[in-house]
Amino acid sequence: MDAKQAVLEKKLAEILRHASEVGAQIQAVEQGPGTPHYDQIESHAHGVGQQLSRLMQHTRTADVTAEHPPWIECPECKKTGRVKTKTRQVISEDGPVELTENVARCSSCRRDFFPSA
Repeated sequence: MDAKQAVLEKKLAEILRHASEVGAQIQAVEQGPGTPHYDQIESHAHGVGQQLSRLMQHTRTADVTAEHPPWIECPECKKTGRVKTKTRQVISEDGPVELTENVARCSSCRRDFFPSA
């Protein structure tokens, strides 16, 4: 693991620790007085994890598309075409996510293709 990754992982651990404290406080307010059953705690924690997953999927796909060059060769005819960015909603394992993806259109072949980053 390089130094940059170590710094980022430490930062993530701190953010997750803070998020878990806030999430626990929200769950306590929602639950009210009394002792919650463990499945209530677990269910709330799982929901927060799913929310984080959806946010990460959205952010990472946006990062990946932003890194792609604005022009690409058609895989069929090799003519250069412009890459456009589009968003669409998908249903992930953790619920709905708005993804950003690159789409290129070859006017010669009259087809769309999805370039990899």
